[in-house]
Amino acid sequence: MADRLIRLGVDESLVDAEVQAMEPVLVAKTCDRSVLGSMNDFAAIIPNYLADGGWDDSSLHLVEAQLAETPCRVTRSFAEVIFPDRKARELLVGKWGS
Repeated sequence: MADRLIRLGVDESLVDAEVQAMEPVLVAKTCDRSVLGSMNDFAAIIPNYLADGGWDDSSLHLVEAQLAETPCRVTRSFAEVIFPDRKARELLVGKWGS
């Protein structure tokens, strides 16, 4: 997670704060099932970003970058579409400061 946030351009102090807050890992029921729909959409999209049988671990960074720019609606109107890369930075700054 830390590596991905750094690749998104998130300040390292915010990355450190977020990673520390992720311990311990808890699995719980989601408060918004539409997030699961977005995750399923992402899973369906991934094969379109990978060459048939020609991908390896280094290709995953490319897929990650593509998904970060994939618009998500998640219970919002079409006018309120979010992009994961932008929203992640916004939320982390809002939570941990600049």
